[in-house]
Amino acid sequence: MATVYRRPKSQGQRWPDEGGSALLRWLAKRIIAAALVVFVVTSLVFVVTHIFTDPATVSLPLEASQEDRASRRASLGLDRPLSVQYWDFLSGLVVGDLGESFFQTQPASKLVFERLPATLRLVAGATAVTVLMAAPMGMLAAWWERRFADHAVLGFSMASISAPPFWIGYLLIIVFAVQLGWVPTFGSSGFKSLILPSFAIGLASAGRLAQMTRRGIVEELRKPYAVTAMSRGFSRSYTIVHHTFRNVASGFVTMTGWEVTRMFTGYTVVIEVVFSWPGVGRLAVEAINDRDLILVQAAVVVLATMVVLTNLLVDIARRLIDPRVDLA
Repeated sequence: MATVYRRPKSQGQRWPDEGGSALLRWLAKRIIAAALVVFVVTSLVFVVTHIFTDPATVSLPLEASQEDRASRRASLGLDRPLSVQYWDFLSGLVVGDLGESFFQTQPASKLVFERLPATLRLVAGATAVTVLMAAPMGMLAAWWERRFADHAVLGFSMASISAPPFWIGYLLIIVFAVQLGWVPTFGSSGFKSLILPSFAIGLASAGRLAQMTRRGIVEELRKPYAVTAMSRGFSRSYTIVHHTFRNVASGFVTMTGWEVTRMFTGYTVVIEVVFSWPGVGRLAVEAINDRDLILVQAAVVVLATMVVLTNLLVDIARRLIDPRVDLA
């Protein structure tokens, strides 16, 4: 049986208490921290939409009279003290009430949550593209360090990172939808319609993640445990797959989480517009065009919550992969 060589603990590294109470305390702290972040973000959204802007003015035509604006403010409850408005905002947030859309006259939360599954499908597809491309490319580049495969992977990474996602999206549409006709051009009509927008988002993320993976594996290959493994007869490829990649897996998960948050905070908004994808990002853009401030506020709150939940799941995944994650 082959001997498995593990990277030794660094000097002074503390292995955490594996007791259930310590793990529960760690998880409780992470959940509380996530809840506090959501509270701060939603409070900032309230400040921006109620102090720096006037929802009543924004929702009316420019030629509206002062009487119309005063009537609109009263109908929206904006004539009440700001503290009362803030309390109502937080109370509604707890029960999922994010106000009523100005123009669609429906609960904003209903409109957002109807679009949320489409955004989650798009993010899941883009994440799958990112992981399935980045891990093999990073290992291949490290395996053939400073050779053609390495240069090819780095070249692809630089090109995908440099190109804006919307430009990649339009290029994919022209080639694979218009010229070849392999997939639908726009909309959400099944699995095929998910392919192009997922690649439009995932290519740039895959490029960044492949670079990180390649760099981490190359650094691990120069450490004593990897050198010893190869001196005992293990091939470079075996050492990468079975030893060094395991030691960069925690960083790989962390970087993947960062890329997912990047998808929620920007990429999906752009790509949903390019591909007419019926998600929250496109809904937010439509609300901005309609000057529907309440609906914009609801979309931002939901997307920010998705980012916080993603970071929480990444912390939990890192803890499962690497028990050395600090439980303090």
